[in-house]
Amino acid sequence: MKKILLFTLLLGMCQLYAGGFKKYAGEYLYSGAGSRALGMGGAYVAVANDVTAGLWNPAGLTQAEGFQALFMHAKQFVASIQYDYLAASQKFEDGSTLGFSLVRLGVNDIKDSRDALRGETIVDGIDFSKIKYFNTSDYVFLLSFAHDYDDDLAYGLNVKLLYRDFYTESALGLGFDVGVQYKLTKNLMAGLVLRDVTSTLIAWSSGEKELITPSVRPGLSYRYALEDIGLYFQPAVDLSVLLDNREEAAQLNVGPVSMDTNWGMEIGFKNTVYLRLGYDDLERFNGGVGLAVSKLAVNYSYTNFDQELGNVHRISFHLRLGPIL
Repeated sequence: MKKILLFTLLLGMCQLYAGGFKKYAGEYLYSGAGSRALGMGGAYVAVANDVTAGLWNPAGLTQAEGFQALFMHAKQFVASIQYDYLAASQKFEDGSTLGFSLVRLGVNDIKDSRDALRGETIVDGIDFSKIKYFNTSDYVFLLSFAHDYDDDLAYGLNVKLLYRDFYTESALGLGFDVGVQYKLTKNLMAGLVLRDVTSTLIAWSSGEKELITPSVRPGLSYRYALEDIGLYFQPAVDLSVLLDNREEAAQLNVGPVSMDTNWGMEIGFKNTVYLRLGYDDLERFNGGVGLAVSKLAVNYSYTNFDQELGNVHRISFHLRLGPIL
């Protein structure tokens, strides 16, 4: 196992210095999912303990007991972009967990007026009956595996398949993520996820190729519980380290290294009612609430965008059952 991880990291470093990376090529992969995590501003690498861990830190899937499924839908940028997320996981008696996640980020009903001109210029007029409509979408499919190494340490792996459909062109990509979670003390959890560890190649039907840079995201979370009244507070912080030189677009940039922070807090009462607050890497306020009744939890989150882009509201439905396999 150690030799495989070392080879993977060395291969990723070789590809990094070979060039071919494009800034923001994988930006749509970092949107995150799950109203709980997003309500906490995305500070979730050390917190992740449910079915959404496949997207945030696959090691956290070891804490997702039984069978779990989650669906989330959101509209953003004045409802022009549709975001859908579906995930499921199953934990087995040997301490391992399998999961899958599917993300679709798309824009529907885009007008194509290239064949609608009555003449050679716009002055000649447009035949509106010849205007076509099309959709464009990005899809991400994750197959996740996680296992408990011991009582304090868990590790996980993602195999990531990407498909991009831009109407006239399409692209396929393949990448890998690895993650760990380690219990430092009874209440203090550390997490680390290495995304696109070998770099993720995206090959377009036009022949163009893109590489998504590897990134590192450590996080810490502390849970303080008032057990007598069933109340707990769980602050968390993540640090995202990217290697694509984002300059002023990042909170801190040194040469090719860009760094951003995410901060979050979850307050829970009797494992039923939840309040969440967060401040994400784009320096936006996030918030959310949750209600868990029996085997179903409903979570809502809010992200404050600039007024011209419209605020984002998300709702997710989280089903938790006993083992089905």
